[in-house]
Amino acid sequence: MNYVARLCRELMGRRAVLACAAWLVFAAGGCTNGHSALPDQDAARSAVENALKSWHDGARPGTLAGTEPPVQVFDTPWSQGARLRSYEILRNDTTTAERRFNVRLSTTNPDRVQEVQYYVMGQSPLLVFRDEDYLRNINMEDGPKPARGARPASRRR
Repeated sequence: MNYVARLCRELMGRRAVLACAAWLVFAAGGCTNGHSALPDQDAARSAVENALKSWHDGARPGTLAGTEPPVQVFDTPWSQGARLRSYEILRNDTTTAERRFNVRLSTTNPDRVQEVQYYVMGQSPLLVFRDEDYLRNINMEDGPKPARGARPASRRR
């Protein structure tokens, strides 16, 4: 560590020392196996139940009031005004790395019965994503479109 700091100081001055220190802190922070981002199964199911009950009771999506740990919900049809008539958590999918729950929803506005999936991740807050919102965020679907006439970054000089 002292060698790295001395080398940075000699090569680029004090700003470089701060940049090197920040880089080391950042690099050390990412040294995990990734499992800490998943809640336990009971907490994940409780988060989905709280989200669906809140929707059924007329609340808005986002951070749910009165939940500990905090629960934050991302559900596009809910945020666009669909009303939840009834719901049933059918099963949880334990074959994947995510905490995923299959749910039957009966909505009004529009009138529809459908089976969807909810994904839960995080510890505090617990993040609950409806399948379409999860996939949009993971795959960057419907992301920003490039400006007209813009060339790919790899070809710019």
